[in-house]
Amino acid sequence: MKATTISRAWKQLCLLFAFLSYWSYGQDTSSCSSSEFSFEQLNQKLKEIKNCLEAVSGQWTPYQNAEILNQLIMLSDIIQKQQSAELLRLLPENCTAPAVPKDGGLLCVSAENKIYCKPMCNAGYDFNFIRRSRLYEECSAATQHKWTTQFIGGNRLADCSKSHISVAGAPSAYFHEGKDCHKTNSDEQLVGNITNIFQSELVKAGITKLIKSSGLLCG
Repeated sequence: MKATTISRAWKQLCLLFAFLSYWSYGQDTSSCSSSEFSFEQLNQKLKEIKNCLEAVSGQWTPYQNAEILNQLIMLSDIIQKQQSAELLRLLPENCTAPAVPKDGGLLCVSAENKIYCKPMCNAGYDFNFIRRSRLYEECSAATQHKWTTQFIGGNRLADCSKSHISVAGAPSAYFHEGKDCHKTNSDEQLVGNITNIFQSELVKAGITKLIKSSGLLCG
């Protein structure tokens, strides 16, 4: 590879890091306190970095793009661990964490040492089994602390497979077009809407115990 190509790529990468340094100038980033490293600041800078990456990543080598991707994956893993911790807080004692379906998610609510999880698929995907009347799965003492599932044992509650039609589940078991699980999870109002629908479905099923907590987990 020519030295000029490497030099140009490094200059572009340095510009990106200079941009980040400018944002953090005067801050003790090692402390990472919520007042100096707020969600609003980080979210805005990530949006700006996205525009920068679109402008310069096409000029980087495949290896350099792969390195940036590796860094982003590590950052994603941090968020995924936080989501896993949130799920563990919902689980009754002796219940294992359910597997979150890829290309979909689980909407879970806990109530009096019970947890109910509703599998949901993204638009353009469908369940492998018919579950129009099977809105949720449960883990509690009543189920011997094992998940009810259409699969043979284990903690896999549902799979979402690519499909031109979505007919295997109830209409409320699919995320809206353009609003997959991750995009829905970033909108407090959307999460509130689907949670209210799920709670009303539980009430119709005769589950009227006070809901203690809820959460949406994405695959």
